Amino acid sequence: MFGLPKALLPIYLIVFLDVLGLTILIPLLPALAQKLHSTPAVMGAAISVTAVWATLSSPVWGRLSDKVSRKTVLQYSQCFSLVGFVLLALTNNLWLLFISRSIEGLGGGNLGVAQSYIADETKPDQREKAFAFSAAAFGIGFVIGPTLAGQLLRIDVSVPFWVAAALQAANLVITHLFLDKTESKIADKVYKKAIVGELKTRPMLNVMGRQFLYIFSFTYFFTIFSLYLQREMNMPPETSSLFLAVAGAVGAVMQIFAIDRLNKRFGEFILSEAAFALGFVAFAAMFFIGHSIVIFVAILVVWAISGSALRPTLNKLIADRAPEEQRGAILGFADSLNNFSMIVAPAAGGIILGFAPVAIGVLPAIAIAGAFVLGLFGKKPERHKDQQQPASAAAPSAA
Repeated sequence: MFGLPKALLPIYLIVFLDVLGLTILIPLLPALAQKLHSTPAVMGAAISVTAVWATLSSPVWGRLSDKVSRKTVLQYSQCFSLVGFVLLALTNNLWLLFISRSIEGLGGGNLGVAQSYIADETKPDQREKAFAFSAAAFGIGFVIGPTLAGQLLRIDVSVPFWVAAALQAANLVITHLFLDKTESKIADKVYKKAIVGELKTRPMLNVMGRQFLYIFSFTYFFTIFSLYLQREMNMPPETSSLFLAVAGAVGAVMQIFAIDRLNKRFGEFILSEAAFALGFVAFAAMFFIGHSIVIFVAILVVWAISGSALRPTLNKLIADRAPEEQRGAILGFADSLNNFSMIVAPAAGGIILGFAPVAIGVLPAIAIAGAFVLGLFGKKPERHKDQQQPASAAAPSAA
């Protein structure tokens, strides 16, 4: 499979279905807000509460995946997500909305586990491509999810959530049937000390800080997307979902055909800094949108290209710095940090959209600029044992 281990195919399908379930929700926020007689700020808070629980659960899932099994942890987390989506489909008031989003958040902290599985199954020189394909699965889910949501909304606002629940059920089956079970690799008394020491290194802190700022800006824009288009351009969810699909298609094409080549030609530093610069241009240009669809689409394409490079590159940098036996916990911690950014980003976006929509791009532009500056002070990844082996000798390890 494009020079990558076949064992990665199930995990890519899992990532795709997870993202499909998430992106089905976002275009429905205006319709859900109308159904529950709510406001953009409250809808932003509903997404933030998911991130609160994902922040708390990510390190736990990551540590358990190192000590028990990646497969087992993914199955448990998927059960939480399934219950959350079922409750969301049944939601008819705000308190049930927040309960359902909280439960879904507990299950949504498993991205670090999936990333750990990818890193475990690949050699160091394969990881950029492996993470690019994971990001492409993310992007394809981005294409299909919003489009599907827009069409299903014509039936009833609850139907897309039932579909999301069905997708999580499919995820459980795929994980059970096709994902290899893995075993623990490190003693408990060594584990905690080793992880704390690794997380305190300057290169690790630098790349995690950059990823935090990127995820903040991405989540901010993603979660206010449909609300912004409805408020400023009077665009219904069925139409705004098509714009999200365009962004996902651009990102997926870049990740499948371009990112690995660009990384080999220019290196991770130049690629990531150029992507941060593009992201800054996109967010800063939002000040000039007015009611122009053309300008908005141009910004959307630039934003998608930026994200298509940043997601796999930053994930690879963290995975390269993490020793094999601690990847689950370290990537789980990184996922937790990213989820923390999702706590404040949707709420901030909802508030700014409510009071000053013309300034909607200021906050993510500042975050991206900060990530760019941090990159100037970054160092090359430290090489661990699994990276020092010759490519011919380093067989893919079990997670």
